[in-house]
Amino acid sequence: MRRSKRIHPTLPRSVVIVAVIQIVQGAGLLSAGIYQAIAHGWGLQQHLGNWRFIPLPLFESLSSAIVLIGLGSLMILMSIALLKLVHWAWLFSMSLQGLGLLFGLISYMRHRPNYIGMALGILIVFYLNLDEVQNAFHIQEKDNQ
Repeated sequence: MRRSKRIHPTLPRSVVIVAVIQIVQGAGLLSAGIYQAIAHGWGLQQHLGNWRFIPLPLFESLSSAIVLIGLGSLMILMSIALLKLVHWAWLFSMSLQGLGLLFGLISYMRHRPNYIGMALGILIVFYLNLDEVQNAFHIQEKDNQ
């Protein structure tokens, strides 16, 4: 007996828009993290065994680069999951945007604001809260029950 394939609802335009904006945001964070790591002379092969000898300013910039690379990569992965209408993608995308906005506020308080990143984060949260986007993910949850 063959199982019939489930037909997913059509992908709403708002989901595509939020995924594209999040991919742009993730690519920007990923690029900034890689640039920051390279600019501070971080080569994984060179410094892997020397963690305890890394000066504090270099360690702070390195940890910042690692956070940027991690957030950027996760945002790109979550965007792909959004486009596939994976049921948990909405929650993880919203959580990542919350983290991104938290880091944006911390940077703002340290007099290093990232207005573009904060504006993109607010725009993505706005789109994630649209009824069309939420319904796309709630419909899939009802199909799985």
